Formats: sequence, C-alpha cells, structure tokens
Amino acid sequence: MTEESSILKKLNYKALLKDLLFVGCILASIIFALLWKSSEKEASAAQKKNQALQKQLSDQEKEVATISQLFENDKKIVTSKLNNDLKKKVSKITQLRQDLEKLKQEQRANENLWRAPLMETLDITQDIYAMKWDCNSHVLSDLENHSARAITICNKWEQLCKTLAPYPHLAPQVARLRIRLAQTYSSLGLVGRINFNNIDWKAAGMEKQRPEIEAHVWYSVASQFLKIGKSDHAQQYLNLAKIAAENIKPDPKQPGKVDYYQGMIHLLEANIATSTDPEAALKSYVLACNKLSEVVTALPTNTKIRTAFIQACLDGSLLSQGDSSAGQSDKLRKEAYKQISALLAKHPKIDKPHLLYAKIKAQEAEELIRQGEHLKASEKLKQARDEVKKGGGDTLITAAIDSTQAFIHWDHGERTKALKIINAAIDRVRKLIAEDPKNSEAIYRLATMLWVRSTMRINPNDAISDGQEAVKSLVQLVQKGAGKHEASARRMIAIIYGDIGHQAYVSKQYKVAKQYFQQAKKQWTYLIKHWGSCDEYKEGERWCDWRIKSL
Repeated sequence: MTEESSILKKLNYKALLKDLLFVGCILASIIFALLWKSSEKEASAAQKKNQALQKQLSDQEKEVATISQLFENDKKIVTSKLNNDLKKKVSKITQLRQDLEKLKQEQRANENLWRAPLMETLDITQDIYAMKWDCNSHVLSDLENHSARAITICNKWEQLCKTLAPYPHLAPQVARLRIRLAQTYSSLGLVGRINFNNIDWKAAGMEKQRPEIEAHVWYSVASQFLKIGKSDHAQQYLNLAKIAAENIKPDPKQPGKVDYYQGMIHLLEANIATSTDPEAALKSYVLACNKLSEVVTALPTNTKIRTAFIQACLDGSLLSQGDSSAGQSDKLRKEAYKQISALLAKHPKIDKPHLLYAKIKAQEAEELIRQGEHLKASEKLKQARDEVKKGGGDTLITAAIDSTQAFIHWDHGERTKALKIINAAIDRVRKLIAEDPKNSEAIYRLATMLWVRSTMRINPNDAISDGQEAVKSLVQLVQKGAGKHEASARRMIAIIYGDIGHQAYVSKQYKVAKQYFQQAKKQWTYLIKHWGSCDEYKEGERWCDWRIKSL
C-alpha cells in the first residue's frame, strides 16, 4: 500500500511537471510574441525617428553651408577692408619715419653748424701749441713764453675743458687740450697744476705717446728747477722723467728716439751732480755722450741733436779735472771737435756750430796762457773771433776772448791797451746781467774778467777791490750751484784769495793776509777732495800752507 501509494505519488509528480512545462512553453511563446511585436513597433518608431534626424541633419548642413558661404563672402569683404586699412597705416608709418629721419638730418645739420667748426677750432688750438712744443722738443727745451698772458690763456683753456666735459662727442678735443695744458704748465713752472691722471689718453688717441710726453714735461720741470739752483727739486722731477722714458717704445719711424731721451736725461743728471758729486757727474756726461752718439749716427742730418751732443762733450770736458780723468777730458774735447767739423762742413750757415767752435778755441787760448804760450794763444783767439763773427756774435764768448787778449797785452807791457779792452768787455757783460740777473754764465764771466783786471792794477786797493767783487760774485754763484763751472769757480776763488792775501801782505796787513790765505787753502783742499788730486790743486794748497806759516 504504501509502496503503491508511493508509486502513484511519483506518477502524479511527473504529470504535474509535464503540465507545468507545457504551460511554461505556452507562456514563453506568448511573451516572445508580445516582445517581438513590441520590438517591431519600436524599430519602426526608431526608423521614423532616424529619418527625421537625417532630415534635420540635412537641413542643418544646408543652413551651415549657407551661413559658411555668407561668412566667406563677409570674410573677403572684411579682409579686404582690413588690408586696405593696414596698407594705409603702413604707408603713414613709413611717411612718419621718413619725416623723423629728415628731422634728425636737419637737427644734425643744425648741430654741425656749430659743432664742426667748434671741434675744428679746438683741434687747431691744441695743434698750434703742439707744433710749437714739438719744434723745441729736439733739444727737450720748454717753451719760451712765460708771460702773464700765457697763464690767462691756460685759465681759459681750463674753463673750456669744464664747459665741454659733459659732451661725450667732444671728449677727444678736451683730452688733447688737457695734454697741452700740462705742457704749458711745465713751461710756466706751474708744477702743481700738472695732472696726467685726469687726462683721457684713449679718447685723445695718444696712449702710445703718453710716456714720451710725460718724460718731456718732467724733464722741462727739472731743467727749470736746476736753473734757479733747486737741485733737490730738479732731481725729484728728473726721476719722474726717467720712469716715463723707460716706457717709451722704440719706433722704426723715429730711430734713436729712446737713446735721445735717455741721453738728454743723463746730461741733465750730470748738470745736477756737478756741484756735489763731480765723479758721478762725469760718468753721467760720458753716458749722455754715448747715447747721443748713437742718435747722431741714426740721424746724421739732425743739427739740433748733434749740437746737443757737442754741448754734452764740452760740458763733460770741463769736469775732467785731475789726474784720473785728464784722458777723458781730451777724448770728449776731440769728439766735440769732430762733430763741430762735421756740422760746419754740411751746414756752414748755421750759427751754433761756429759759436761752439769759437768757445773751444777761447778755452784753448786760456789754457795756453797758463802754460806761457802767448803766441799760440793769440792764434787761437784770432780763430775764435772769426768763428764768433760767422756765428752772428755772442757777448759772453767775445768777452772771454777780450779778457784773454787783454791779459796778453798787459803781459807785454801794453797796460793802457789792456785796460781799455777789459773795461769795455766788463761793461758789456754788466749790461747783459742787468737785463738778465739770473744768467749764471754772465755772472761767471764777469767774475773772471774782474779777476783778470785785478792782476793789472798798479794800486793795491784797486786790485783788492776788483778781487773782492769777483770773489763775491763767485761765492754767490757757488752757493746757488755753479754747475759745470763749479771747479773753475772754486779754483778762481782760491787764486783770487791768494792774490788778495799777497796784496794785503805787501801792504803790511798781515792779519788780513793770513785770513785770505786760509780761505784760499780751504778752496784748494775742497777741490782736491771733490775734483781730484791734480798738480795745480796740490801746489796751491802747499803754497797757502807756506804763506800761512810765514805769517
């Protein structure tokens, strides 16, 4: 039962499942049919909608095409208008630029109405001075214009430099004016105004010339200090000239330039040292002669340099006193002769060589007088007079010749003639000193002639008076710095003191005589110590010792 019920129960389940499955299939078919019908409707609706969208898109494309065509038409119109406007503006800008450039040209033209002449005037102003300066530079001398007007001109130049300083285009002219100012101040002795550091050498276009210009200026300053007896100041500025000269570069277009500057510096250094260190001075003279000899070889036609060389030889020969340097004196004198002869052979119409030659002959005549060779001395004096005449005359050389000639007449017993000659010569030199009180050469020559005249005096008081005046001039000269005449001035002082001492002794003024003999000995001793132990100096010292002991 149970088993049968179980089987029936299972069969009922199977039938139920089949029924359910069948019902499900029917339901699925119905649902599928409904879904299919719905999808067809939706597809139809979608198709219609798509067609509507396609039509709308087509309409939009047509509208866009229409608008695009309208835009293209408008774009061409606008672009054309913009291009036309742009062309007009470009044309206007071009015209404005042309007008501006024209205006600038007119402004430049207007500026040139004053600028070009001003720049040219400034260039001419400093060029005129430069030409005058360069004209003298062959012997490194300063300008001769020392007037108050020159200082006024310098002040005007300074004012001009300050006025033009703010204008860069005038910097070259201002720089060159400042260079000329420095050169002018050196010639005027206004050392405190010389300032090379405030000069724009690059703007002036003279950077390469700077060492030469500075060397020239400081040399000029040193020379002026030496002329007024300020040897320390002279040496100070000569040292600056040395430093500048060391920076001068050799120039193939100007052979010998470096040697020339060095030679002239040695020459001035020798002149500074003559009163204090004769040995060093002689060495400097020799160095100067060596350097200038090279320059003369490089520039054989330059008469001014050759003349400077001759003068260096003569000055050096004056210092060659004493046993150790006598040979050097003869060598320098012979070199001077050689150069003078060369100058006279090629340039017979130039005055200076004739005067130098006359000076040498006059010195030789004086030396021959000391040796007692009066006839030979007279021949030398005749040659000297002829050369002075050819050289256009010279008061001091003529006075030296007359002084020696007067002594010869006096020694031959022609005392009246001798005094007439010497008195006339003394008057001429006194007149020269009155015109130029600082002329050391004239003071020295006057002293020598007074000494010569003192030896011609018959009256002891007249002899002593002339001797004292001569000594007074010589002492002042030595105190200020006698330069190359240092040795000869002291020698003359010693001889005059000895002569006055002898005159005092003859007049039985023994105390006065002793004082003069002592002063004479002091000079001989100084000469032996500083200038060499030559026979004349030693003999003079011995003679003074003997006279002092005899008193």
